[in-house]
Amino acid sequence: MQSRDAANDSAEYYNRAGAAELMRRLSDETLLMQGPMGSMLMSEPGAEDIPPAFWNLAEPQTVRRIHQLYEAAGAQVLLTNTFQASAPALERDGIAPSAAEVNRAAVDNARAAHGEVVVGSIGPCGIEWMREDSPEFRAARAAYREQATALLTAGVDAVMLETFCSIRDLQPALAGAMDAAWGMPIMVSFAINEDGELLGDGLTIEGAHAVGVNCCSIAAADAAVPRLVRAARTPVMVRPNAGLPLRAEDGSLAWHEELLSFANACIRWREEGAHLVGACCGATPRTTAAMSDALL
Repeated sequence: MQSRDAANDSAEYYNRAGAAELMRRLSDETLLMQGPMGSMLMSEPGAEDIPPAFWNLAEPQTVRRIHQLYEAAGAQVLLTNTFQASAPALERDGIAPSAAEVNRAAVDNARAAHGEVVVGSIGPCGIEWMREDSPEFRAARAAYREQATALLTAGVDAVMLETFCSIRDLQPALAGAMDAAWGMPIMVSFAINEDGELLGDGLTIEGAHAVGVNCCSIAAADAAVPRLVRAARTPVMVRPNAGLPLRAEDGSLAWHEELLSFANACIRWREEGAHLVGACCGATPRTTAAMSDALL
């Protein structure tokens, strides 16, 4: 485990001014987050099987271009291309550079788009564990701590633990992120089903005390937002996906974007009290632009 002195040294580089400004804005504004990176990268010609984190160092210009498209479409909050950039995920995907290198490159790529806010994405690391006192739990916690530290040291305004399917899955992630945060904002977003239940354990949103949902349908998000607003003591986030992908004639994956549905939905979410809105897998800058126009 990282020593307290070493962790404190890393924390000296954290973007505390950016974090304070983000939390201030989330207290009284509805901010628009960019759409997905993974499905956008998978839609690049011949790239369906390339892990998204690979692009951060191998093809940074492509990652920067996508961030720039989202920023130009009206996104106020950019999300780093690091959903699967923990050390276990990088090892699984055969990506040789360290988690620190990959995550720093991802933050640099997002910052190059000159967005107002940059949030560091952290997804499930893939380590299975049975007990909190087990070596597996400690390894998962350490992996999340390492990634959160890399993102925060590189200058993100906050970290987001996203697309977690159960409270249990979140435990080592939240513990690891809190080890690294030293007061920086930690956002949490769960994947839910149509009934508003967490996919992994069937708990309700209220039982989870979640601050956000993502990778669900617009209908599920519509049902979730008022419940979240009533239950959460923190800003509420909502980012549904664009449904299941279809395979185009050339073999590439494509999603059907319902621009008007997303545009109308984000107005409802704002009226119901959501403070961070956006779109998840399958959406593109076109969806972001439609939502931006609707929120004006």
